[in-house]
Amino acid sequence: MDEPRRPRLPGETARARGRKRALNSRRIAALPILEHFLGRLHLREFLRDHLPHEDGRTRVPTATALLVLLRNLLISREPLYGVGEWAARHEPELLGLSDAQLTALNDDRIGRALDRLFDADIPTLALKVAARAVREFDVSLDQLHNDSTTVTFHGGYESAERERTLRGRLRLAVTWGHNKDHRPDLKQLLYILTVTGDGAVPVQFRVESGNATDDRSHQGTWELLCQLTGRRDFLYIADCKLATTENMAYLHQRGGRFLSVLPRTRSEDAAFRAAVLREEVSWRRIHDKYGDEGQLVDRFSLCEPAGQTAEGYRLIWYHSKRKGELDAEARLTRLEKALKGLDELRPKLASPRTRYRSRAKVAEAVEAMLRDCEVTEWISVQIEEQVTEKSNGAIHPFRPARMGEKLSSTYARPATC
Repeated sequence: MDEPRRPRLPGETARARGRKRALNSRRIAALPILEHFLGRLHLREFLRDHLPHEDGRTRVPTATALLVLLRNLLISREPLYGVGEWAARHEPELLGLSDAQLTALNDDRIGRALDRLFDADIPTLALKVAARAVREFDVSLDQLHNDSTTVTFHGGYESAERERTLRGRLRLAVTWGHNKDHRPDLKQLLYILTVTGDGAVPVQFRVESGNATDDRSHQGTWELLCQLTGRRDFLYIADCKLATTENMAYLHQRGGRFLSVLPRTRSEDAAFRAAVLREEVSWRRIHDKYGDEGQLVDRFSLCEPAGQTAEGYRLIWYHSKRKGELDAEARLTRLEKALKGLDELRPKLASPRTRYRSRAKVAEAVEAMLRDCEVTEWISVQIEEQVTEKSNGAIHPFRPARMGEKLSSTYARPATC
């Protein structure tokens, strides 16, 4: 029996009716949402205005390729060689591409787009985008928070060990420095970011050479923020690297306001800790923080009266109950690690093959262990010498004839405030 024929659709020809159809599947993901915010930021227009002149023969414009890369970073974070395949799985119209341009998008085209971005006036471009975001989303600039991190690199990068000029622009040095990932064996770059207190919106960022220090970056960062905000009375918040005499004086003399953490190396810190141990400090509770289920999460207290630094800036001491608990747990963990290491060292001293054959060697090993565990002020180690004698011709069954050492350790739990 013949199968019934499908009725002809309106406007459908007989040839089209008999033609086989193919189903194409394309992803949408979060692209419509991203397009909404990118449109409000006018990012495409800013890129076109600040990028170098475009070659008319370019199939995929530089601004379009950079925006595709940006969408990929926000959604998927594919490697550079996989961006073309990633884009082919999505609706090209939502990426700002046509079907013909989609086939021309590959890692070489994106790499060339990044080269052109290197030649652009990045500081001016970033400043205009940040200013647009502040106006469009009504972001408050009363508080600006600054911090830095390190971008760690694996590999030699011998050609980038020193700063040099490339195509009229400074190329930073990928080199060793204070690595915040605790990888001093790897080279790095320093990444500096400033966000608003209102929603943590990024408003300023830049990259420095890997051997740059945080304390030297704050003055330049603050000047750029003054250009962005058009004011100097915003509160600039940063970590303890801001609290140097030079940095604080620079901001104060120019009408700036700042909030920082007092470094442990300051004399005011040692004096206050001594006062805490003498129980000369009084605390006033100022805020209780509760969780979603009504449980007490943290309790903040303030030391009164407020003091001053050596330079005359206001100095406020506060105590966090939760931080005190976390600090106590961390101290206990380090103490347990150090005591375990000392227990493991004792049998090594009694071994016939020991390499600790002098009191100085033992003391050096103990000092290194306590220093690595950061417990030198809490554990006291006493090295006791024991002399082992043997008769002529007799072989000691446990250790060679030498001066031996014995360890005994005690620790005192530190006072907490």
